[in-house]
Amino acid sequence: LTMYKNMPKKDLILFPHRIAPEKQVEIFRDIKQQLPQYEFVVCQDTQLTKNEYHNLLGSSKVVFSANLQETLGISAFEGAIVGAIPMMPDRLSYVEMYPEEFKYPSEWTVNYDSYLKHRKEICERIIDYVENYENYQIGLNKCTERLKKEFFSCNPLLEKL
Repeated sequence: LTMYKNMPKKDLILFPHRIAPEKQVEIFRDIKQQLPQYEFVVCQDTQLTKNEYHNLLGSSKVVFSANLQETLGISAFEGAIVGAIPMMPDRLSYVEMYPEEFKYPSEWTVNYDSYLKHRKEICERIIDYVENYENYQIGLNKCTERLKKEFFSCNPLLEKL
C-alpha cells in the first residue's frame, strides 16, 4: 500500500466494510446526511477494483466503523497505513489495538437508537478529525507501527515457538 500513502487527502470519510447488519451501515448513511460538507463513500455501494478501492482509501481522511462484530479489522489497518484516521468504537478487537484518540465510547453506536442519542458527538468527532487531520498524524504513525509489530506480523508467534 506504500504507493497510496502520500496521496493528496480529500475531506472523505470511508466505510470500507461489507454491508451486513453487524456493520451498521445505516449509521454511516445517516452521518452523511448530517455532514453534507464532506464526501462519504460506502465502498460496497459500487463494484470497485482493488486499485479503485486503494485510491479511495489513500485519498480519505477518516475510516469509520460502528461494527458490532469484528475479528481483526484489516480495512481499518489498511486505512491507517495510507494515512486515514481510524474512527473505531471502543469494543471488539479495537479495544486492544487502537489508542484512545482513535476510539469513541462503545455506547455511541451499540445500536441505532443509541447512535441517535449520540449523533452530535459522533459528528463533532468526525469534524475534528477532518478539520484537524494533520494534528493526528504523529499518533497515527505510532499506532500503525504498533499494529504492524503486534497484530499484523508473525513475530509474537515466532517468539513463542
